[in-house]
Amino acid sequence: MTVTELAAPRAARGVDARWIPVRAGILNVWRYYDEVFEFHRGRVLLRGPNGSGKSKVLELLLPYVLDASLKPSRLSTFGGTERTMHWNLMGDGTGGATRVGYVWLEFGHGDGRWFTCGARLQATVHTKNVTAAYFTSEARVDTADGIRLSGENGQPLTRAQLAEELGASGTVYDSAEAYRTVVRQTLYRGLNEQRYDSLLTALRQLRTPKLSERLDPGLLSDLLSSALPPLGEGEIHEIAEGFERLDRQREELRLLDRDVAEAERLAGRQRGYAQRVLRAAAAAVTSAGSALESLAAEVRGRRETLKEAERELDATTARLGEQEAQELALAAQIDGLKESEAYQSGRDLHRLRTEAQAAHEAAARLRDQAGHAARAVTAKQELAAEAEAAARTAAGLAERARAEARHAAERAGLLAVHEESEHTTRDRPATTGTTPDGTATDRATADGGPQGADDGGALVRGDDEGSAAGRIVPRGGAEPAEAGVGRGDVEGGAVSW
Repeated sequence: MTVTELAAPRAARGVDARWIPVRAGILNVWRYYDEVFEFHRGRVLLRGPNGSGKSKVLELLLPYVLDASLKPSRLSTFGGTERTMHWNLMGDGTGGATRVGYVWLEFGHGDGRWFTCGARLQATVHTKNVTAAYFTSEARVDTADGIRLSGENGQPLTRAQLAEELGASGTVYDSAEAYRTVVRQTLYRGLNEQRYDSLLTALRQLRTPKLSERLDPGLLSDLLSSALPPLGEGEIHEIAEGFERLDRQREELRLLDRDVAEAERLAGRQRGYAQRVLRAAAAAVTSAGSALESLAAEVRGRRETLKEAERELDATTARLGEQEAQELALAAQIDGLKESEAYQSGRDLHRLRTEAQAAHEAAARLRDQAGHAARAVTAKQELAAEAEAAARTAAGLAERARAEARHAAERAGLLAVHEESEHTTRDRPATTGTTPDGTATDRATADGGPQGADDGGALVRGDDEGSAAGRIVPRGGAEPAEAGVGRGDVEGGAVSW
């Protein structure tokens, strides 16, 4: 056998203190000779095969002991009239002309008090009526300091013996109404007669066997509702205010739902608008980046061209130096010729004049080549400076477009999308000059180019002020003033000669 522990009673949990059924007994009624049923925390479970008397226990005890009504319809668990209390005492093969029995219930209170209520039932074969004597007591049944309902030989007590046994601890009532009133006022102090009758009706309905097979929800709801205590005015007022608050909250919720739907619709439109603005700003940033890359590529190309021109200038300067050395050698040769006897004697004059003329022409060609090279370098440096300025302008436009795009994304609540797009753009393979840092690097290289050109800008440098190559060709390509031995000197020599 398995014993299931039930929850502690409300009194044990400190909720409230009330009467709880502890024991019930049937003495010499139907097939029960002397049976005691013990409750566990106010509950009892009856188990057994059909016909063993489970429903009979409910007929004899609950709610009869609380109701004190011998009507067959109120006794039978099925609501019929064929099983009366007379039949329970004298029927089913009972012998003898008269039979006396007892039914009783014992309740315990949380403060230690006891209350026993019951009925003495007597029936004879000569009549269909049953004589009932109801009693209550503060003592327990069949305990050392309690009361007994049967004599020494096991025979149920007579009415007089019962009154004597109860003594000062109990009372035998003359009418069922008086007994019922005492039971109601003791066990259910807060209920009036009408509510007490509703409670007993609910008990009779709930004890019906196989209740779930023919359950009437409407009737059961009415029975349970009528058994409930009435609500006070304050409680009704509070419930009414609660319903009013619910109605107001329901209306507020409806308005909030409408506002939320409108806000979501507006947010959808704003989101689409913000996405279009962000795409346009991103397109502008992408276009500026592409322009910046193009300008950077152009700057790199022009820088390479400038470097090539500088190399050509260096080569030309070297050749010019060689030519100047040749010119100096020729000038020295001319001076030697002037001092030679042949020159003095006038022989080979035509040959010397021709050689001098050829040397002057060679020197002029070298000067022209140096001037053209200097002008070409200057033009390429100007182009590089223009490309660098255009690259800085494009970088500024790209930065401003990026700032505007970020501001638009922040206003639209799409800053995370913008940052992801900008991060994706930055993650593309970088080329030299595509970012502001790269442009600054290119600019530093470009600035270093002209500086290197300035350092080597002396296309022709002469150490001898009196020499024919004693001049410097500036980067601007201006024609230098001729110095040293000129064509007129030769001719003047010829005239002197």
